Amino acid sequence: LAFNFIRQGLKCGYVALEESVDRTALGLLGLALNRRLQFDEDPFKAEGFEEAWKSTIGTGQVYCYDHFGSTDPENLLAKIRYLRVSLGVDFVVLDHISIVVSGIEEGDERRTIDNLMTKLRSLVEETGVTIILVSHLKRPDGKGHEDGARTSLSQLRGSAAIGQLSDVVLGLERDQQDEAQKNVTTVRILKNRPASVTGVAGMMTYNLETGRMTESPFTGEDGGSSEF
Repeated sequence: LAFNFIRQGLKCGYVALEESVDRTALGLLGLALNRRLQFDEDPFKAEGFEEAWKSTIGTGQVYCYDHFGSTDPENLLAKIRYLRVSLGVDFVVLDHISIVVSGIEEGDERRTIDNLMTKLRSLVEETGVTIILVSHLKRPDGKGHEDGARTSLSQLRGSAAIGQLSDVVLGLERDQQDEAQKNVTTVRILKNRPASVTGVAGMMTYNLETGRMTESPFTGEDGGSSEF
């Protein structure tokens, strides 16, 4: 999503709390080169690296927050406000909300996420920034999500406010142990405030060589196949 928005000329603020800024940069550069650049012994020597840099990181449209792990919610809000108000980003990727509060030793995690979501929503309304928020899921009864279990709003981890205050919620489903389908992700619209359309949006196949996800034929809920 970030890569495509950048290619459309939008400014991106990237807050990835489980990876380094180098890893984020290599991910974006790899998409431009159609290869998983982070596995190269010397990615800077990859053919076309300079052109890829100029079209992504080197555009001046990408701002990465250099921080790993949990952070004070108020500090995070201040950083996102700065990205929008001072740097003029169009959207912010926050990956992921659970880790923001994971290091808080005292207090109620649910209430902390409730408060953070309310303030994030207020920031969106005040500044007009778009926030793409990643949330982990609670483990369901029976089959787990890593085995292809269906996602639902009730499984958003930490707080119901994540679903309540978001305009659109997408669930990603993939059976990692199915040899034929382990790289295929079903995209399910769990909430859609603007258009009120929910259900399966389609399927995406991850390419292990290019690192890209491409639209693939939709296999219906009953196992039947249909073209999209």
